[in-house]
Amino acid sequence: MANERPSQVYAQAFFEQAVASWVSPLKAVAASIAQSNLQAKLDDAALPFAKKEELLRPLFPAGSTNELKNFVSLLASKNQVYLLPEVIAQVDRFAERTTSMETAFVRSAVALTDAEKSALEAKMRKQFGSDLVFEFVVDPSLVGGLVVRVGDKVIDGSVAGKLAALKEKLK
Repeated sequence: MANERPSQVYAQAFFEQAVASWVSPLKAVAASIAQSNLQAKLDDAALPFAKKEELLRPLFPAGSTNELKNFVSLLASKNQVYLLPEVIAQVDRFAERTTSMETAFVRSAVALTDAEKSALEAKMRKQFGSDLVFEFVVDPSLVGGLVVRVGDKVIDGSVAGKLAALKEKLK
């Protein structure tokens, strides 16, 4: 349980790096194509694919992966290089949407029914936004109730939490 937040941070960093490793060179290729006015040639069905590959080769940044080269070559083979800026914009939108999603970690003393999960999800989405993703885990050490963590906010409705709070008050 304690490692959920660090794992989320690592996963986010990994995701952002993976997207950047594709999008940055892809943007460079798109800019090179635009600057060299090659889009019309690369989308020309009459131009042989070997010639398109020859035109593309100098446009790739140093260290470009074969996957990236293959992707741009695929667009050229289908005469669809004109789609490259739109593809980049869509990837940016997907990445933005994915990074803006927040996870609600729900620990309960017993497994929640589907109806209980749905009710809790609806309530939490009202409070934290509709982009909330839920992760449910059973934790018998809570004795009863549940604990919900969204970002740095924790809602502790567990019996264990209430007993610990009562213990602190009695000290």
